Amino acid sequence: MVNGQLEMEATTALVWLTLVTLATPTGDNATEAGFSYNLSTTTQGRSSSYSSYYISPTLSLVFYVITVITAVVGCLANACVLLAMLLSKNSRASNVNVFITHQNVMDFTTCAFLFVGLVLDKVDVELSEPTAWFLCYVFGTHAITTMAGNASVCGLIIITIERYLKIVHPVAYRNRYRSWMMRAGIIIPWIFGIFMSLIPIWATSRVVSGRCLKNRYYANNEIRVAWGVAKFLLLYLGPLVFLIFGYWKILAKIRRQSKQIGHGQTSGTSNGATLKEQTRKRTEMNIIKTMVLVAVSFAVCFVCMKTYSVLTRLDVVPGIGALYLLFSVFSYTNRCLNPFIYATQYEVVRRWWKAVVCRAVGRQNVVEATIPMSAAPPDTAGRQPSTSKSQVQTTKNL
Repeated sequence: MVNGQLEMEATTALVWLTLVTLATPTGDNATEAGFSYNLSTTTQGRSSSYSSYYISPTLSLVFYVITVITAVVGCLANACVLLAMLLSKNSRASNVNVFITHQNVMDFTTCAFLFVGLVLDKVDVELSEPTAWFLCYVFGTHAITTMAGNASVCGLIIITIERYLKIVHPVAYRNRYRSWMMRAGIIIPWIFGIFMSLIPIWATSRVVSGRCLKNRYYANNEIRVAWGVAKFLLLYLGPLVFLIFGYWKILAKIRRQSKQIGHGQTSGTSNGATLKEQTRKRTEMNIIKTMVLVAVSFAVCFVCMKTYSVLTRLDVVPGIGALYLLFSVFSYTNRCLNPFIYATQYEVVRRWWKAVVCRAVGRQNVVEATIPMSAAPPDTAGRQPSTSKSQVQTTKNL
C-alpha cells in the first residue's frame, strides 16, 4: 500500500516537472508567443517597448496542433449541421430556424478563417508588400475569425429576444412583428462584429519587417485598458446576464402555461385542442432546451479567456503565454460544441439526419436483396430462375 502511494506521488511529481519544463523558457529554445499585452507607449502614441512572453517550442507546437484540429472539426461539424438546416423542409418554418441556421454560418466562418490563418502562420515565403498586407489583415490578425465569433455572440442575444417576445409576450409579438425584423436580426450581428472586432483589430495592427503585429498600436495605454474592459462587458458579462435573465423568464412562463394546460384538461377541454397545444409546447421546449445548452457552452468556454484578458489589460495578473494558448483552445472549442448540440438536441437537424440514414440503410437493403437473385445459378434446364411477384413487391416496398 505504501509502495503504491509512493509510486503515485512520484508519477505526479514527474508530470508536474515535465509541465514546468515545457512552460519554462530556456535560452534559445524559447520562442515568442506574440501576444498583445502589457505594451508601453511613447509620446507619438506607438508602442516603443513591447513586453513579450516566451514559451517552449514544444508546448507551442502542441497547442498549435490542438487548435488546428479544433478548427477542422468545427468546420466539418458546422458544415454537416448547416447542410441539414438548409435542406430540411422545416428550416424556414419559423424565424428561430432561420436564426439558428445563421448561427451555423457564423460558427463555420469562424472555424474556416481560423484554419486558413493557422496554416498561413506556418508559411515562410517572401511576399510583395501588398500581398503581405492583405494576408496580414485578412488572415494573420484573425480579424474575420474574431468578427464572426463576436457576431455569433450577438446572434445568441437576437435569438433570446425573439424567443422571449414570442413566449412571454405572444400578443405583442403577433401584432407588431414585421418581415423586415428577421432580416434585421441577421444583419445586426455582423454590424456588431465589425465595430467590436474588425475595425479595432485593423486599426491597431501593422506589418513591420514582414511580421504581422496584431493589437499593438493604441493611441495610449488608457485607451487600451478601457477597450479591454469594454470588450469584457459587451462580449461576455453583458450577454451572459442577458441570456440568464431571458431564459429564466421564458422557462417561468412555460412552467405557468403547463399548469394551465393541466387545469384545462380537467375542465373538459377537447382532446384535439389539448394535443395540438402540447405538441406546440413540446416544440418550443425543444428549442429552448437547445439554446440554453448553447448559452451554457458559451459561458463555460469563454469564462477563462475573457477573465484572463481583462485582468492582463488591468495589469492585475502577469501575462503568461501558455495560459493564453490554453484559454484560446477553450474558446475555440465552443465553435465545435455548438453543432454537436444542434445535432443531438435540435429536432429539425436530428430528424433530417435520421431520415438520411434510414434512406441510406433502405437502399443498402435493396441492393443486398437484389444481388443474390440476379446472381442465382440457372436450373437444370438451363433457364434462369424467375422472380416471384411477392419478391418484386417486397423490393418495391423497401
